[in-house]
Amino acid sequence: MNLEIRSFAKAGEISHERIILKALTDLDIGEYAVFRSGVGSNREEPTSGRKIAFWFPDEKVKAGDLVVLYTKKGNRSVKQLDEGGTVYFFYWGRDEVLWADKQFGAVLLEVAAWQFRVPG
Repeated sequence: MNLEIRSFAKAGEISHERIILKALTDLDIGEYAVFRSGVGSNREEPTSGRKIAFWFPDEKVKAGDLVVLYTKKGNRSVKQLDEGGTVYFFYWGRDEVLWADKQFGAVLLEVAAWQFRVPG
């Protein structure tokens, strides 16, 4: 996988809670999604079942760039860093925190293939 979860920041504070990811190569962030998942009994793997998901919109990022996913509502933005590189800010649009409880973790998924259909 060419994108990795680096850290969680300010878990439990809705106005600041976020996940920080880093691009390891040039990529399209729209090929990735983050899921909130329960944590298995060994605390080393996610559980199956119902998930809350955020699928990133299409956006080209470069190796070394950071991707920040805030839990709260907000407007997508981009910031150039003085030392080089770029930070891309995304917002999940939630009203409640996602990461304050140690029973939940984040699953980063590379979306290799998908299908879409509307009922009817």
